Amino acid sequence: MSAPTAARRTLVLDPAGTATASAITARLKAAGHDVDTHAVFANPAGQVDGFVYEPGLLDGTPTPNAAERLLTVVSRLTPVLRPAEQGGSRIVIVASRDSLGWPSRPELAAQSGALISAARSLALQLGRTGTTVNVISALPPEGSRLRAADRPENTHLYEPTALTPQPVTVDDIAETVAFFLDQRSGYITGQVLNCCGGASLLSSLSV
Repeated sequence: MSAPTAARRTLVLDPAGTATASAITARLKAAGHDVDTHAVFANPAGQVDGFVYEPGLLDGTPTPNAAERLLTVVSRLTPVLRPAEQGGSRIVIVASRDSLGWPSRPELAAQSGALISAARSLALQLGRTGTTVNVISALPPEGSRLRAADRPENTHLYEPTALTPQPVTVDDIAETVAFFLDQRSGYITGQVLNCCGGASLLSSLSV
């Protein structure tokens, strides 16, 4: 697969001020991406190499109707996605490990599940065009207000923690986004990568 002929232009759509989106933007700029956080709904001129959708699920400030908004944005961007002969484009969606189920956050779990379903359908729809679509299913990172929840009310469960020695951070999530945007990952599409330090190995009844 050939590399794009122009500089990598990446759009990031996120709720204003989320720590996760800020880390993603900083990481992509450091890697040489031309990052724009304002052009998604402004009929962006020129081709787009990457689109990152971070709807705020990990910060506890979710975008209403996140999956519906994703589909609307991708439909708008489809004409400017880079064609297959130029390496295609990359779409990365940041969802939550809550899609596996969590008693105190059913709304976030539902939104994450809908995003995963939408992403897999988009991967099927866009695959022949050279565009990949993947999901990062992350544990709420260190510093997120969701991590202060501890034991959900009236349950024996605790907020899941990473099995790894270090907690999951927004920088870990940003690095995973950068992986999916890299042209060398162009053979991966329709997948869900758990960025959770192993917490996804534990069901909502065994944490």
